[in-house]
Amino acid sequence: MKINSARRRKAISPVLATVILIAITLIAAIAVAGFVFGLFGSFTSSARVEISLATIVHSNTSPGAASSLLALNTGTSNTMANSVSLTWGGQTCSPVITLGPINLVAGQTPGVSIPLTPASGSCATVVSTAGETFTGIVYLSNGGQVPFSGQFS
Repeated sequence: MKINSARRRKAISPVLATVILIAITLIAAIAVAGFVFGLFGSFTSSARVEISLATIVHSNTSPGAASSLLALNTGTSNTMANSVSLTWGGQTCSPVITLGPINLVAGQTPGVSIPLTPASGSCATVVSTAGETFTGIVYLSNGGQVPFSGQFS
């Protein structure tokens, strides 16, 4: 029986098949490398806040003195500092953020000052001394918590 040449199937050329296989392999390699080396993680939006300087005046000699934290947001998303808690000598109190919640803009340098009034709120009756160490946490609007530490001046 004679097979009609018009009805025969033809395969793609070996050169074209090789090019397609190489292209698929390269695309797969780029995708795997992106996930392994974190190339795609940089496109997510998040706030990364750190406290680079904590200046808090002790309450014995200057109650109500201006104290502040210097916050730096190195992330890609803005957030706000809602409240602060301080702990020292087994006591915890929450100084008032003087100007209400502070907006922490992403990438703003050298940072944003968070002014505190330590002799108000639950800190009004707590006594501290110069040189005493403290720890604290800044609570952010996105649910994050930023720990910090320092010494009373």
